[in-house]
Amino acid sequence: MYTHLVLTLGKDYDYVLNELDFPRVSALNAYQKQYPPAEVGIQRLCRILEAFMGIEDSPSFDDIESDDDNMMDDLMNFPQGG
Repeated sequence: MYTHLVLTLGKDYDYVLNELDFPRVSALNAYQKQYPPAEVGIQRLCRILEAFMGIEDSPSFDDIESDDDNMMDDLMNFPQGG
């Protein structure tokens, strides 16, 4: 619970632990349900646009491995100075 508050508020752990009590946390949660933080709304909007435009979420693990293999092959083409 504290980690979520630290990230949401942008404050350090000690501030959240010392300054927030249950009524304040409850009020903050109710407020954020009605008015979510901007980055959450923007992230959801980006997901909707990506789905609408057919953009893939992220490269698969196999694509990442093949990119690493290709990079190693490319690096082997350059002689190392000594």
